[in-house]
Amino acid sequence: MTRPTALDRPAADRPVALVTGAAGGLGSALVAALEADGWAVAGATHHGGPYAADLADPAAADDLVRRVIGTLGRLDLLVANHAAMTMAPVETYPVDDWWLVVDTNLSGSFRLARAAAAHLASRRGAMVFISSEWGIIGWPEASAYAASKAGLIGLTKALARELAPDVRVNAVAPGVIDTAQLQVDADSAGVDLDEIRRRYAAATPLGRIADPQEIAATVVFLASAGGAFYTGQVLQPNGGTTTA
Repeated sequence: MTRPTALDRPAADRPVALVTGAAGGLGSALVAALEADGWAVAGATHHGGPYAADLADPAAADDLVRRVIGTLGRLDLLVANHAAMTMAPVETYPVDDWWLVVDTNLSGSFRLARAAAAHLASRRGAMVFISSEWGIIGWPEASAYAASKAGLIGLTKALARELAPDVRVNAVAPGVIDTAQLQVDADSAGVDLDEIRRRYAAATPLGRIADPQEIAATVVFLASAGGAFYTGQVLQPNGGTTTA
């Protein structure tokens, strides 16, 4: 006899996760991992699909959360994974790019948290913000991106205290992940994708960069019973590039 799994539950009984940035390499891995763990997932993308949202738009977060609740009836988990990234020396970094990156990554995540907080509290749910190692250590020519990701860490710690005990709030600050976003890094360094992968792998104690599924597994852990005593924490799956 086959043992039932979480996926055997009726869809209406499954906990609901909202994952932003769902079309990207990490986003698609997050959706797949959560669905495999028994979640009903609303995957929000920048363009197209039932949960399309430009999260740099101040009105987008409230509208997105309303659509998820209206369609799926509840919200148990928010994974704020959406991100914008551009790189340039600070002397020439366009101010418009600064605000695009900050408004998308940090302000968009704040507005999502504000829109989702009451719904998550009613379910004793959780938030996970996808920060970055660069939000901890910084990175040349990534001033806006690093600042926005550092801001997510501060937001995580503040909301963890404010929303406890009803909502657990954590962050994941990955090292380099093998996704299409590496093209931005390669262009900034003036090399091709294979070379930027080689450079990052050589600088990582484990000798490689992360697969998106590995980062997704960390998020699933934080959303699961195994992560039930975690709040206000920043997990750093980075292959050993930072140790504190």
